[in-house]
Formats: sequence, structure tokens, C-alpha cells
Amino acid sequence: MKRGWIIFLIVVAALGFLLVAFGDTVPEDTAVIYGGAELSPLTQAYQLWGWNIPRYYYYLFVHLFAGYPWVVRVAYGVIIFCCIAFMVLTVAMTVDVYIRWRNRKKFDEIKEKYLEKLKGVCYAEVENLPTEEIKRRMDYKERKWKDWEMRQWANVFIEASRFTNTQNPNLTNIQRAMRMVGFTDYVEAQLMHGKRTVKLKMIQTVRLTNMQLPSTITRLVNDKDDELRKASRLYYMCTSKDDPYVFFEEESKLGLHFSLWDMMELHEIFRKVDEGGLRAPLFVPILQRVANPGIVAFMLQEIAYWGTDQEMRYVMEYFESPNFTHRAAAFTSMGIRRFAESEKSMQRVFHKQTEAHRRLILNALLAIGSGRSVPFFSDTYNSSTSSFTRRTALRCLWMSGAKGKAVFEGLKQKADDADRILFQHVESPIINYDGV
Repeated sequence: MKRGWIIFLIVVAALGFLLVAFGDTVPEDTAVIYGGAELSPLTQAYQLWGWNIPRYYYYLFVHLFAGYPWVVRVAYGVIIFCCIAFMVLTVAMTVDVYIRWRNRKKFDEIKEKYLEKLKGVCYAEVENLPTEEIKRRMDYKERKWKDWEMRQWANVFIEASRFTNTQNPNLTNIQRAMRMVGFTDYVEAQLMHGKRTVKLKMIQTVRLTNMQLPSTITRLVNDKDDELRKASRLYYMCTSKDDPYVFFEEESKLGLHFSLWDMMELHEIFRKVDEGGLRAPLFVPILQRVANPGIVAFMLQEIAYWGTDQEMRYVMEYFESPNFTHRAAAFTSMGIRRFAESEKSMQRVFHKQTEAHRRLILNALLAIGSGRSVPFFSDTYNSSTSSFTRRTALRCLWMSGAKGKAVFEGLKQKADDADRILFQHVESPIINYDGV
């Protein structure tokens, strides 16, 4: 909003100076003589009170450049405009720096005074500490916090929420600490009456702090704004115990507007759901209903983290999918899950894949780490036409334990000078390391 006002003022100033630069807007014969008025050097009289004061200086500026060529007048106008714009931007930047400094100072103050005490409240053996006991432990003095101070409390509560009991958020002591400070009331008010951007930030804060505000956010799950509706439905998945994924399975939710950031948030939500002892959604029906290939690929990989073995067997059906993005996601999923049952299936479809997908299969087999794929790695090195795939096969041998390294050394002895560079790449500690 501040940026919009600055741009608006600059545009208005620019239009005004252009009008001034291109002409004398007040003819000389329109001068009016007022009794007792102070005469200007340009023969026109002005009453120097009220709105006549800015009018006087405006017309003084107009007549001051009236006799110059239009090029000079435009140049003067541009210079003055730039000076005013510079002053406006300087003031705006100064205010912004001050606000940032003020917020940081208040955040450090609250964090230093209350964060460790909040952690102690979270770690308390008694799950339902009375509000008075929490106030005593935190040495908290009641006061009315301003909105900008509450935003700093939000950052402190987000940091403290990492130590809360996510399995039972209704009973965590930090929820009572939030209400004691007034943070809960502040969030509810912003969700009900705040602007769109503020509501989005508040929903994000509610999720990160494990707050329980189902009645407030429920009204937003069908909001006409796409972003608000999406954010509130993601929160609904974290808190609802009856049917948490009812909105998630809607086609509108899983449409073309499912961004990378949405995927990251959804992965984080599944993690919280898993830590809370709740069940992940049924991924197979979602895969069957969703047409967006990007979302399907994302879900195939999420099954590796949160799905069942039965769902992993369903993912194996995508090894020969006509969509190569789905194939890549399925192979990656096997490596993430280290699903040993897929080992033979990936080797069986290896010859049907592109070189890039073959390398994904090799890395997935390496991640599974059963030791049974060493001959397959060796055969891939001998038969592949791609140097990248051959090097990947050698790396898999090198990282497959003593048996794999023995085969690696045997192949190295037989390699010619042109192929020996591949072995050197794999053996190099800079190129090949366990974190690859």
C-alpha cells in the first residue's frame, strides 16, 4: 500500500510539472485587483491566505519559466520533479528503515524476556497449567499490546511452537499463553476484519503455531478468493478429525493453480499430520481423479513419505506410464521409500526408459541398497551408450559396499584410456561423496 501511494504521488507530480512546462495557463489580462492585496512581480494580485498561498507559488512558477523555450521548461520541470521524487523516496526509505529497526528491537526484547520461559511452559510435565501459573512462570505483566507488537509476538510464538506437543494441540500450555497475551484475540480479529494479505499471513501463522481456531477459519474454506480458500483448507486438513481431506479431494483444489509453494506447504502439513498420529489421505483415489500431471507427480513422491506399502505397489504401475514425468516421479519415489519390492520391476522395465530415466532407476536401486543390484550395475556400464549413464552405474558400484567396489576395480583394470576418466570421476572425493 505504501508503495502504491508513493507511485501515485510521483505520477501526479509528473503530470503537474508537464502541464507547467508546456504553457502559461493564466493569461495576463485575467488579473484581478483586490483591495489591500499584495501585488506579485507578475502584475497579478493574490490574497495570501488559505488556498491562495499554494496558488501564488504555483503561478509564480508558471510565469517564472514562461519566456523560456519549451526544451528548457521541460528540463526545469524534470529536474524539479526528480528532486521532489527523491525527497519522497528518501522519506519513505527512512520510515521503512525505522519501522524495520523498531520491529527488530521489539522482537529481540520479547524473545530475550519470554522465549526461554515459553519453552519451559511447553516442556512442563503438567499438560493443563492454569493461566495464573503460566503467568507466574513467565513473569508476565498484563498490558495492552499494539498491533505491530503483536506481529513480533507472532514470530516468538512460531519459534516456541517447535517445542509444543503437536499430538494434542488442544491441551498444550502454549495455547493458554497465547490467549493470556492477547495474541489469540488479535489473530481472530485480523481473520475476521483484516485485509486479504493480512488474512493470508494470519492463516500461515495459525498453522505454524498450531493454534486452534476452527470456528474462525471455517468461514473462509469457501471464500471467493482462491488464495484464502486454499490456505484455510490447508489449515482444515491439520485440525479436523472428522473428514480432514474432504476439500483436498475436490478437483478445484487440485487444479492448474497448484504451485510449487503449495506443494511445499502440503508436504509440511502431511509431516505434521504424521507426527500428530493422524492418518494421511488415501492417495490412490486422488491419483485416479486428478488430471494435472504436475500434481500427480507430486503425489507419487508423497506416497513414498506417507503412503502404505499397498499404495507403493500401486505406484509401480506408473513405471510404464505414457507420461514420462509420472515415470520419473515413480522411480524417485522408490528410492525415497527404499522399497525393495520394486527392485526387480525397475530392472525389468529398464530397457524401455530414456537415458535420464535409466539414471533415476540406478539411483533408486542404489538407495534401496539390497546388494542384489551389483551385477545389474556392471551390465549397465558395459551396455550403455551414454557416458553419463555409465558413470552413474560406476558410482552405484563404488557406493555398494565391498562387493560393489571389487567389481568396480575389476572393470577399471579392463578399461581403456578413454573410459578410465569415468573411473577417476567416480573416485574423486570432490565429485563422488556420500551426500550425492
